[in-house]
Amino acid sequence: MRRIGVITNLEKDVDLKHTRELANCIISLGGQVKLASETARMIGMGEPCLDDDAVIDCSDMVVCLGGDGTFLKAARKIYKKDIPILGINLGNLGFLTEIDKNAVHHAMEHIFKGNYQVEERMMLEVEIHKTGCDIVMETALNDAVISRGSISRILHVKAYINDVFVDSFPGDGLIVSSPTGSTAYSLSAGGPIVEPDTDLIIITPICPHILYSRSFITKAGSTVKAIVDENFQHNAMVTIDGQEGYEIRGGDFVKVRKSLHVIKLVRINSRDFFNILRKKIYYRGESLRKDEIQQTRENT
Repeated sequence: MRRIGVITNLEKDVDLKHTRELANCIISLGGQVKLASETARMIGMGEPCLDDDAVIDCSDMVVCLGGDGTFLKAARKIYKKDIPILGINLGNLGFLTEIDKNAVHHAMEHIFKGNYQVEERMMLEVEIHKTGCDIVMETALNDAVISRGSISRILHVKAYINDVFVDSFPGDGLIVSSPTGSTAYSLSAGGPIVEPDTDLIIITPICPHILYSRSFITKAGSTVKAIVDENFQHNAMVTIDGQEGYEIRGGDFVKVRKSLHVIKLVRINSRDFFNILRKKIYYRGESLRKDEIQQTRENT
């Protein structure tokens, strides 16, 4: 594991301090640093590649610096290459980016000594069927979200599992999530928390306009179909991992199933999912609450 590709969110590492530290660390340990040409020029080191896609093509492993959004963007490019990815958190929550920005050297020492594990995560295959258009194929790590567009009207989505009707959900839309995505948008919409190494699919309504609505969980071998009500006269949206969006209308539908692809995540430390959950979700809420209390006191 010598050729390490580095993908950086330049908005989060504005002065490239952490990118430069990472590159120096890789070189000092005998590795080769692969960087997009502009990033390599800005820090004055590393082997320049045309862009992030070229960085992935010539690397044995990719290290991503940013938040979960940056990680998802990189993961959507890397999964077909069958190489692992490690996330360094420069954001706030950082559920997918395991390594703290102050632990870069520690993490890279473990990598070069071979003291790490590769964890495979299930991904989702998404088919978007639009009337009169070719089928759009996408792959998601977290989720596919069917939501209302710019017009604030109730969206009716009919859900099927293996072509068996489940229910019709009036509201803001529907989230079809992987276990990895259970701690993302699905959680905010009231969906269940699922251990990320399980194989299943979660269906969570978004702000449903019915009192009895709950999430559904189905086995990974199932196919979930979500149809926008034929009478819906406005544009709706299908969003993949919060990265790609497609407009759909009444009568269009989306199919989601387990993908043949997996994403390979590098793990440095022994991973206790529920411990991480407490730190990332519970303590974050406590921190926000304390900040609000402190701000209220200062304003009174």
